[in-house]
Amino acid sequence: MLERRLTFYCGHSGLPLYQLDKLKKLASYFTADVQVFNLQLLRSESVTKPLRVSTLASKPYQLCQLVITGVDAELALLVLTDIIHEYACPLLLPSSDSKGNAILKQRMTMLDFPLSFITPKQIQADNKAQLLATMTRSLVDEKVIKVDDYQEVLAAIEKRESISATVMDNSIAMPHVMIEPITQPAMVISCCQQMNWHSARGDVSKVLMMVLPKPLSRSVLMAFSRFSKRLLQDRYADALRQASDSNVIQALIIEAMLASD
Repeated sequence: MLERRLTFYCGHSGLPLYQLDKLKKLASYFTADVQVFNLQLLRSESVTKPLRVSTLASKPYQLCQLVITGVDAELALLVLTDIIHEYACPLLLPSSDSKGNAILKQRMTMLDFPLSFITPKQIQADNKAQLLATMTRSLVDEKVIKVDDYQEVLAAIEKRESISATVMDNSIAMPHVMIEPITQPAMVISCCQQMNWHSARGDVSKVLMMVLPKPLSRSVLMAFSRFSKRLLQDRYADALRQASDSNVIQALIIEAMLASD
């Protein structure tokens, strides 16, 4: 079954009932099922029930998705995108100047520490070893680590992977290391074709490399702990696995880190 998703932040007043009624009316022209999925509460409701949806999307700056499933999902997405642009703040390509992207930047400043997101533009890797090397090289390119520290950081990541392949049950790999050459937390994001990660849990299609400084501050530890716990939630992990746009991936990670303990 065809599925399409549109990720957005609710505006400063959320989505009032009259806007949800309009969304319901537009969605009724299609056979596809349309759900509003709140990515912070991890709850969804059908747009055919505006009152229930209002419990998910009435608060300011909630991160949500339209999840559209059906044979005409592509067409429904084209039509419903207009109303989201009109009433909410969609996350667009990083180069776009949109309200959603501006909200994401504001949300990132709410972390108690600087966090670098790196999405290499072109990664050509045929296997796990090549991908890890290329992703680590991007840390040098973005000046998270020095050139002289490249081999030490890569060796530490490879050593961690040799102990146990860092694969979740949802096709997401999370290679990670805590080491002194890292000056500030960073995440390198790679979306790839199904790749053998040498794990009994199967191949991966998304790799999130986490590099953390040593010693680790409490604020960084708690934020990454909240993110790791959220990954254990199937609906969250599925949304992260399906996300391909870097802004959407960043928003999902940031909101998990900002979640209440």
